Amino acid sequence: MIADLARLARVRIGLLAAAGAVAGQLLWQGRGGPLPWASALAAFLLAAGCSALNQAQEGRRDALMARTRHRPLPAGRLSRAWVLGLALVWLGLALALLWDQGGLAPVGLGLAVILIYNGIYTPLKGVTPWCLLLGAVAGALPPLLGWLLAGGPPDDFRALLLVAVFYLWQIPHFALLARRHPADYRAAGLPLAWPARGSREGRWSLLVWLTGYAALVALTPALGLVGNPAAKLALAGLALALVLAGAAVLRRERLGYRLLSLSLVYFLACVIVDAAWLGA
Repeated sequence: MIADLARLARVRIGLLAAAGAVAGQLLWQGRGGPLPWASALAAFLLAAGCSALNQAQEGRRDALMARTRHRPLPAGRLSRAWVLGLALVWLGLALALLWDQGGLAPVGLGLAVILIYNGIYTPLKGVTPWCLLLGAVAGALPPLLGWLLAGGPPDDFRALLLVAVFYLWQIPHFALLARRHPADYRAAGLPLAWPARGSREGRWSLLVWLTGYAALVALTPALGLVGNPAAKLALAGLALALVLAGAAVLRRERLGYRLLSLSLVYFLACVIVDAAWLGA
């Protein structure tokens, strides 16, 4: 049962969302503020709820894909009513926590995430692959969620910069996943924006997104996202590593997918450590 709940919540995605929210809160409040437990928990519950609702929406499609057919709903271990009920509970808890800790603005952002991901992106997946460009907006908002919970203004460029890093990371990350499983996408009737793994076609567009992500990471120290020289050097090293590893990332999708996942974890660790302990 615990394993099924973890699959339903997609724990790794939830933890990345939680880390993004923590980074957003600490970036605004710095050292000495309240512990960011509420930001982390709200972001995790919001991501888990969106994931469960997505699986309730796409149970039949998931059953057609080798990568997803073992999820609790298509495998028959949980009913659609249970999955939908858990989704609503998790989303309700997330919104209640956001209201209690931050009021209307964080709740509004949480509702926007649900609307974009489950209300627009998920229904459009079978229509156009380019709905990913919109769906990635929902995945990029956890840092802004933590920022708002800390009392930061929504139009501050540092919060938007953190959101932009999340956004630019998601596109090549998802594209590499899609290139690894083209048969799954064809079986489920999902159009592919990027050709199958091993093909050269589409690599240039992936390279553009990957370069944009690396370039923005390289610019974050100069734009004030971190202040300590050690953190600046660490992020410069990450950007250089992304550039040097670009060819390998594009040729070997599995390796590239893992490296990109680690790159965001490393990036968030640098931001969090700088904001919470190192300071400017």
